[in-house]
Amino acid sequence: MPGTDSAAAAQPIPADDEYFYSVLNLPKSASDHEIRERYRQLSIVFHPDKQTDDRRKEAATERFLEVQKAYEVLSDPVTRRAYDILGPEGLLLLQSADFRHLAEEDFERELRRQQRELVRQRVDQAVHPRGSLTIGLDASPIFDYEYEGQDGSQLSRWQNLQAALGDVRRDTFGVRHRVQTQVRNKTWLTLSSRLTMGSRPNSRQGSYIKPLLMGTVRHQFSPRIDFEATTNLLAVSGVSLKGTYRAADYTLTCQTGLHPAVLLQPFTHRKGDALLLPAGTVSLARQLFPKSPMQGVLEIGMTAIGPKISAAVTSSAFHDSLDIGELHDDEPSEPSAFRAPSVSGLAFYTSEWQFGFDLAGPASGLNGRYGLSFHELGVHLQAVMRLGLAELMWLFGGEWRGNNAAVGANVSASTGGVTLRVDATYFGQTLTLPIVLSREHNNSLAFWTAVLPSTALALVYYFRVRPRRRKQRIQFLHDARRQLREEKSELLRQWKETVSLLQDTAQRHMRTEETCDGLVILEARYGPSGQEEGTEGLEVDVTVPVQALVNSSQLYIPGKRSKAGIPGFYDPVAGVPKALRIRYKFRGRMHYAEIPDYMPVVLPLKDHLVE
Repeated sequence: MPGTDSAAAAQPIPADDEYFYSVLNLPKSASDHEIRERYRQLSIVFHPDKQTDDRRKEAATERFLEVQKAYEVLSDPVTRRAYDILGPEGLLLLQSADFRHLAEEDFERELRRQQRELVRQRVDQAVHPRGSLTIGLDASPIFDYEYEGQDGSQLSRWQNLQAALGDVRRDTFGVRHRVQTQVRNKTWLTLSSRLTMGSRPNSRQGSYIKPLLMGTVRHQFSPRIDFEATTNLLAVSGVSLKGTYRAADYTLTCQTGLHPAVLLQPFTHRKGDALLLPAGTVSLARQLFPKSPMQGVLEIGMTAIGPKISAAVTSSAFHDSLDIGELHDDEPSEPSAFRAPSVSGLAFYTSEWQFGFDLAGPASGLNGRYGLSFHELGVHLQAVMRLGLAELMWLFGGEWRGNNAAVGANVSASTGGVTLRVDATYFGQTLTLPIVLSREHNNSLAFWTAVLPSTALALVYYFRVRPRRRKQRIQFLHDARRQLREEKSELLRQWKETVSLLQDTAQRHMRTEETCDGLVILEARYGPSGQEEGTEGLEVDVTVPVQALVNSSQLYIPGKRSKAGIPGFYDPVAGVPKALRIRYKFRGRMHYAEIPDYMPVVLPLKDHLVE
């Protein structure tokens, strides 16, 4: 197949599923030989160099590129098969995955799966659909009630459980759906609907149904200022307004609600009537210290029960136990662009905390939150506690989040009872199961509800997840070794040539050091810092390059950057912490040093002396 012209590659692909066959005037059953011969004939006819008139040359160029693109697609077995199955869309899907190693029976199945995913992404980008289904269960009879037999005697535990299961009921049912679309360049429209059905416990009012349809318009006036308005489309309930200003180190938000009764006050107010004031809130979030993630939030507002003041301090930090790189002291931590999978999956995580208080009359209290996000596992854990004037409430939960799915659960306890909440999300659609375990204050029930599932998950992690990740890491290192041997032959060739160029300098330095009983490098190796399974064969012999760097019985290599860029070095496996191991003689005595990749190298040192 001839080389693809850059202009040909830029040609848009027509929507007709058999357009390229029409260009070559061939049926879909044409053989490879027929395609090759027809391409040869048409490329001679439409070659631009054969035309002298400018208009004819322009037309010939267009037809020539068209013929070339058709031959490029139909002469390759993989692209032709994708084009035959899905047309131009099949060619687009080939860019998202490698189909060349798939068996013929798996090719079409995988291609159509990718097509369904592409359609889903297009719908998601157009309207951002989100939905949720909530089914609330009241299981409090199991833990709150003590049943009696017909003769008044107490039932056994098994009989009590059977009786309680019969009283477990569904107390709430809710459906929510939201769509969002961009109506103008800087304007978005969001429609959200909700239908809630349920029954009120200990109430004579029975069941209830609450329909709700909300509409929100958001406009971005500038990169710093945006405004949104929200209203209930099923009732005359006023408009909620919100404006946000974002600066470099702070964010200011103002929110208020305009009810029709407030707007009509100038026309309906009578002497002696109470003056209605619109509820409003002003909040300021500001970075507290330069080059620090710590942030303070102050919120002042007027609610239906009176004024409210809230203040909180939040902070977060990235943690990396693998020490792939060392950052400067004045730089904040952030995720690495690429890293090998760790065995534990806990090597890279984010911690975040928040502490604050609310002053709102009877609703005043202190609150705190602490969370951990393990990025490799996709797991987030959090603990929340609130100490109010009337009650103590705490919550503990966790969530696993994948590419298109998420599963989470949390347990909350307060004077109002104990609730277990389970959430499952798939492609933006969420199922929520809030289960009321008790309507009484029951700390022991809440404790065991949190501990037992957590223990089970810890066992699953230790006996299932961790061994699987260990296999993944060994496979990663095995693939790195194979790539180094098969796909990076040019890198190895350049490394050998560089070492050869440094050989004379290294030998000259070694002879000079030997004559004065100075610093002689016996062996130096650069590779993965951990001596774990799978790292065999991934060390680079850098004895010659290191000896060439010795000057006047001293060796100094600056830190805070990888040593892979030093002449005679290279990175044998990306994303894995590395170290430089040096065995050397100084004053006739043996020394050994193992220096992490981003740490400076200073030789000789007394600490390196081998007893």
